[in-house]
Amino acid sequence: MQVGTERQAGSELHAWRQFLARSTLWLGVLLLGSAAVCWVAANWQDMSKVQRFAGAQGLLAVCALAAAWAGLRLRSRPGVRRSIPGALLALAGILLGALLALLGQTYQTGADTWELFAWWAVLLLPWALAAGSQAVWLLWALVLNLAVALWLGERVFTWLMIFGGPGLPSLFMAALNLLLLLGWELAARRWRASTVFGPRILAAIAISVLVLALMFGDFILRGLGTYNGIAWVAATLGLGLYYQRGRRDLVILAMLAAGVICVSLRVVGEWLWRLEPGVWAALPLAALLMAEAVLAARWLRRLGGDASPALPAADAEPASASAGNAVDPADSGAPVAQLAPDAVPRAEPPWYVQCLLGLSAWLATLLLLVFVAFSGFITSEGGALVAGLVLCAAGVAVLRSDAGPFWRQCGTAMAFTGQILIIFGLSSSTSFASASFFVLLMAAVVYALGPDVILRFLSGLLIAMAGAALIWRGLSPDLMQDDLLDAWTRFDATRATFLWLPIAVIGAWATAVILTVGHRAGARRGHALQPLAWAFLLSVQGMVWLASGISATQLPAIWQLTPHTAILIVAGALLPVAAALAVLWPRRRVLTAGVTWGVPIGLLLLALFWLPSPGVGFALAWLLLGFGLNQSRVMLFGAASLLAYLGVYYYQLELPLLQKALWLGGAALLLFVLRAAVWLVPRLMRTQAPAPSRALPPVSGALRWRTLAILGGLALVLVVANGGIWQREKLLASGKVVILELAPVDPRSLMQGDYMALNFAAGREVTRLRLGGGSQKDEESVMGYEPDGYVMLAPDARGVAQPVRIQPRVHPHAEGEVPLRYRVRDNGVRIVTNAYFFPEGQAERYQVAKYGELRVAENGEALLVRMLGADLQPL
Repeated sequence: MQVGTERQAGSELHAWRQFLARSTLWLGVLLLGSAAVCWVAANWQDMSKVQRFAGAQGLLAVCALAAAWAGLRLRSRPGVRRSIPGALLALAGILLGALLALLGQTYQTGADTWELFAWWAVLLLPWALAAGSQAVWLLWALVLNLAVALWLGERVFTWLMIFGGPGLPSLFMAALNLLLLLGWELAARRWRASTVFGPRILAAIAISVLVLALMFGDFILRGLGTYNGIAWVAATLGLGLYYQRGRRDLVILAMLAAGVICVSLRVVGEWLWRLEPGVWAALPLAALLMAEAVLAARWLRRLGGDASPALPAADAEPASASAGNAVDPADSGAPVAQLAPDAVPRAEPPWYVQCLLGLSAWLATLLLLVFVAFSGFITSEGGALVAGLVLCAAGVAVLRSDAGPFWRQCGTAMAFTGQILIIFGLSSSTSFASASFFVLLMAAVVYALGPDVILRFLSGLLIAMAGAALIWRGLSPDLMQDDLLDAWTRFDATRATFLWLPIAVIGAWATAVILTVGHRAGARRGHALQPLAWAFLLSVQGMVWLASGISATQLPAIWQLTPHTAILIVAGALLPVAAALAVLWPRRRVLTAGVTWGVPIGLLLLALFWLPSPGVGFALAWLLLGFGLNQSRVMLFGAASLLAYLGVYYYQLELPLLQKALWLGGAALLLFVLRAAVWLVPRLMRTQAPAPSRALPPVSGALRWRTLAILGGLALVLVVANGGIWQREKLLASGKVVILELAPVDPRSLMQGDYMALNFAAGREVTRLRLGGGSQKDEESVMGYEPDGYVMLAPDARGVAQPVRIQPRVHPHAEGEVPLRYRVRDNGVRIVTNAYFFPEGQAERYQVAKYGELRVAENGEALLVRMLGADLQPL
């Protein structure tokens, strides 16, 4: 980038400060929220019940009050008056979920129950209305979707059938997200709400639910498949008409096109199978798939060319500014810079068209592989090797000719199918390293000769896979598997830290180098390296999911075992520092020393916190490179990869949850300190002119109502939480003691930590009484709903309660009987709770549990208090 004027230099400096301010703020919010969830899930027993509830509610109240104060204090700065309050309310929303999870964990109300997420959505709604932030609204929509999905799962089907099978649940989920989408679009028209992410995410959920129901359900023209088909057609036509004629959104139109391709694949495949069963149907299906993709790509590109530039909708958090676009803001509240299109050749299709063509190429490859596997043309691994070479050569030849788009798509599928066949042909090779090197060389040759971005991306994935195999072989010389496929599939997960993490680090550094070199090599060469960079990005993200981080205290021990592993782990933590230097050093003449050197120094301090969570450091590196190199898609990938990694990181068992909470929380606090430094340092060093002092404008009516909504929402949260605590403590103090026999197992909850899944013996007896007493579930009932009831319990000689009978109401019952409410969920009976939460690392202690001790109130409601051993003694 050439900077020739002082005005441009000042704009770029302002853009960097704006980026650093927003990124440190939102990254700190995400990490502190994740730390709170990990802290709750750890179930730390060194803190009393009162201390845990006071700490969770105190932190939540501080965030909500700070959001209200910031909204009032920053009312004279339109550009940031919602950004900071929105971030604080997003953090308060995450802490609200952690508080509700703590409530359920402490009083053993059940794991991942829909009530938890339903209360979360209800209590979060006032803050979402007050924030006007798409981040808070997306959090609310996600929580609402989880609540509805869990409710449907308990009442009707399992998770798999909700999102994959036919029936009313898929229609219900689609209708919910279409209603949310309608509300978002109305808000966009009325209040100019952001339409960058929200509508696309909601549309993706609605479309995918309907499409998956049709793809993997019963026959489309039979039963509920018909209703799903009608709903899908109506949704596709309605959304297509609005987003083509009303508010043009080519990304949503590309989703609709992908849905049409997938459903037509199922319909035509079903018809061909009925016409003449056989593997021959794979070939016309592949041809249909590629033809539809080419037509859809032409349609989207034509719409993109016809689209007239429209004024962007106002965004609560304006789109990230790029240092590659230096413009002065129109006013102090406007975005400093807007993202310009990436510097790629003009003939390059947009990213959503590339995704559509990539999906069709991938599915066509699968169909060709099915045909090859079951047609009998190839009977040996040598034959697969020869056929693969022929297909690769033919596919590359087609792509290098003047063939039309359809034949080019065929060439892409042929070349990638050939590469897969070559890998299969080498699967029994006696030399792991030689086979991996041949795959690497083959993919590199196809990448260099095949002038197609989709084929280059797919070949780049194979290059990444083969490179990882060679690094694996170098890091573990004792690897002696007989064939290549076994070496990949039979991996010992206990060595993840010593293999997958170093491989991910090497891949991440290679990705950063490719992105930087591609940016500086010019448009033509940079365009040729882009598919390889994206292939490495996705591969590294998958590898870091398999790896687990380590703490700084473990580094000396790893150095003693394998020094090269310790060096690579440290290199992974330093990747954000290198990324910052790569993009800041060339701009050192237009940036201040505080930015040029302060950012790497701050990242160097944070490197200590990335050791236990390497995926966070990688995501931060992608954010820095995307902003500094003016590649908006890399920035978006960095944000998405951070969210995905934090979800996966929670379930990685190698590092205790409490340690995760401490490291993530420490990183969040340091990020907030850096956020303050971004504001304070320019004023102390006088590199930014002080803003003229002026009186704050009067508080508007809208701002007053927003502040009241924040404070009222906080009061509602505290009343509901403490009311629930009071009710449960009263039940524990006055309820009757009941002991039930149980049969436990142990997974990990979404937010509440480790638990035993409980199956009380009394529940099986209740099921027998229900079925034997003529109260079977009506198969024709809507949504399969069956009302709850009460089981009458009487103690046996040991004091263990045994079911006597069931009845629809709590009364009547004999003097010695105790009524206990049961619930019918997912065609089974749930008594009290489906889980018992225990502190992390104490699974062995509770494996011997045979009984559960309950406190039962007069109305039949109960709480599980503790677990008992075979001798009826507390564990």
